[in-house]
Amino acid sequence: MSHERVNISTQTHNVDEELESRKYADFTTIDWMQDATLERNRRLRSLAELQPAAARGPNGEITTQWFWRHIKKIAINSQSWFVVSLAGAIIGVNAALISITTEWLSDIKMGYCKDGWWLNQEFCCWENQKNEGAACDAWTSWSSFAVVQWFAYVLFAALFSFTAAYLVRAFARYAAGSGISEIKCILAGFVMKGYLGAWTFFIKSLTLPLVIASGLSVGKEGPSVHVACCIGYLVASFFPRFSSSQGKMREVITAASAAGVAVAFGSPIGGVVFSIEEMSHTFSIKTMWRSFFCALIATVTLSAMNPFRTGKLVLFQVTYDRDWHFFELLFFMVIGLFGGVYGAFVVKFNLQVAAFRRKFLSNHGVTEAVFLATLTAMIGYFNRFLRLDMTESLYILFRECEGGGDYEDLCQSWAQWRMANSLLLATIFRILLVIVSYGCKVPAGIFIPSMAIGATFGRMVGILVKAIYRQYPESGWFAVCDPNIPCITPGTYAFLGAAAALSGVMRITVTVVVVMFELTGALTYILPTMIVLLVTKAVGDWFGMAGIADEMIKFNGYPFLEQEDITFNIPVSRVMRRQLHTMSARGMTLQEVERKLDETSVNGYPVVAPDGHRALLGYIGRTELRYVLDRAQESQHLEPDTLCEFLSEAQSNNLEVGRSSRRAGGHSGIMAEPPSAGPDGLLPPSWSAGTGLSIEDVDNDIELSLLHEERTNARDGILRLDPWVNQTPITVGPQMPLETVVQMFKRLGPRVILVEKVGTLMGLITVKDVLRFIEKEEAESPTRQQQAAGSTSLETALEDAWIWLASRIRPFLPR
Repeated sequence: MSHERVNISTQTHNVDEELESRKYADFTTIDWMQDATLERNRRLRSLAELQPAAARGPNGEITTQWFWRHIKKIAINSQSWFVVSLAGAIIGVNAALISITTEWLSDIKMGYCKDGWWLNQEFCCWENQKNEGAACDAWTSWSSFAVVQWFAYVLFAALFSFTAAYLVRAFARYAAGSGISEIKCILAGFVMKGYLGAWTFFIKSLTLPLVIASGLSVGKEGPSVHVACCIGYLVASFFPRFSSSQGKMREVITAASAAGVAVAFGSPIGGVVFSIEEMSHTFSIKTMWRSFFCALIATVTLSAMNPFRTGKLVLFQVTYDRDWHFFELLFFMVIGLFGGVYGAFVVKFNLQVAAFRRKFLSNHGVTEAVFLATLTAMIGYFNRFLRLDMTESLYILFRECEGGGDYEDLCQSWAQWRMANSLLLATIFRILLVIVSYGCKVPAGIFIPSMAIGATFGRMVGILVKAIYRQYPESGWFAVCDPNIPCITPGTYAFLGAAAALSGVMRITVTVVVVMFELTGALTYILPTMIVLLVTKAVGDWFGMAGIADEMIKFNGYPFLEQEDITFNIPVSRVMRRQLHTMSARGMTLQEVERKLDETSVNGYPVVAPDGHRALLGYIGRTELRYVLDRAQESQHLEPDTLCEFLSEAQSNNLEVGRSSRRAGGHSGIMAEPPSAGPDGLLPPSWSAGTGLSIEDVDNDIELSLLHEERTNARDGILRLDPWVNQTPITVGPQMPLETVVQMFKRLGPRVILVEKVGTLMGLITVKDVLRFIEKEEAESPTRQQQAAGSTSLETALEDAWIWLASRIRPFLPR
């Protein structure tokens, strides 16, 4: 049968927005090597465009063309700084608006301002702030009857939670949760389309104040990082330099995450350290400087807006002017011990609640949020430390007694045991509420709830230590105390407790030290903070639990490799996939290729020799292959029996010759000698720095005419696909240690690594294959089996309670 030449017009196939959306499918991983190659070609092409006009006129004079070329060069080089500056400013404005709205909604549950309904209690009673204890006539409670006031408090909590949960379910499901776990995966190369989109940003910014005001035991600091990353992504999307480069986009997202923490805690340096310690998979000095600049701009913007009208960036920012004593280190270590135990306890049981939620409550997110908010309000109203907004309670607990911190007789010795009892009950109830609330289908963070729990426990310890000192002031234990100066400062115990609890649940240390230092400005308390956090980390390591963000990554099954090195002591052949879908280099018809694409869902296909011996010749991505075939079909109708040639016979022979020479020398990898670069500095399209062409390459000098360009060995009726085939994929031998392969995934970032032996394809391995193996090994280990045997107690209890409740309610439901 005769075939006509496949003629594809380049004019009808200009690149549009579809290319970027099709480059990576949702819930896939980015091939960082391919992205780096594309970014290199763009950079060289941009430099080549600027070079012709770099010289001045014949006599060295400055020409108009020279001037505008240099202006363009400056604009290109400063674009990154402009993007992070704009993102930082918007993050600061958004954080200020969220803080102002949250304060007003939190106070509206208790009453309203007669002078202006838009004023919260603090601004309403601004003139009474100078006189401690002075009555505020402008602020009116909803009722003078305790029962009615309690009912209004609970009603507002239910209303706020219902509104937030409904908006999340109806418009942006990705707005639920904290977002820290998902952003860590996105920065590592995991694609989650829409997670940083406009709807997610808008709904999360709108519902976050409602959730916090509802009284749910969740915080806004974790979601603030997600919102900041949304802002960074949306701002960068307007600039082609970032929207077309996954690597540069993630630099902006990393900088935005630093700004999110900076405005949440008023800690720009802490935000940068957080992005290094917790968020970024790989970190460069350039990214660190941009993160610092973005955090600085966001913090300055927040300070200029001054949402609390106190000059403070966050409500619980305090200062300490007294030193600590060495005998207090024993009690500080007790607080550190509590932080480690708290973190392990919350992580363990919250995962069980998450498993129960996924099994039974996945379709009842609104009902669950309303129930939890109502329950929290009903319980918390009767405890002075649960009734308050958590940020306000932190401010009260952190303050020194001599600085106006005597909230409801908190510092009075005659009320110390009543206060200690209230603090203990607040700690216990808050822990239980955090376990069941974190992860519900509303914006929910765990930073501030953990700090509030640690603060109540730490303040209780401080009160007890102060009581001991008052009882035995002459003891040798307190000999260093000056009788003219208060010896014990309970507020510092609350401060250290907050740091310990936050570190225990997130498993971060350096970030917490920096954040706490910037919150207080007290250099003298850095050493106690470090000691407390080291004890917390040691206890957490003893329990063997990772931070809650990392555990949620494992729970959700995201493809994320941890930074810690793991010893497997097995070859890669034990983990690799052996049943592969391959493409023959020659001889396949268009119908056969289409059928294989329809019948499989893999992200790429190894290209093998047509002799049936599985000799590895290259690798082609599914997205590139699908794109080329679609464009070829649109340009000119192709017959089903049109032959597809992934590699020409000459190219296959060249690879076979190279393989034979390496086989004689004992080498197994496929290595191609790179050709020389062209006059513009770009490598030839068919080589492209070791990778096949991406669909993004079409927008430049590399066009679809490659499919039909005249060559000496071209034949009529053959669809040439070799420019899109990566002829030098990353390969390893089957005896390569799995640890080495894991390091290649971490440092090089390929989507897939092929396993070949003396040129013959044996299998392939992906990050997901490694994670499945790690999970299987951990499940089969005796230690993990013992932990699993006792880790389902809460989940089982919740399931039994759910079944019992359903059996009682079902008879009353309409059939």
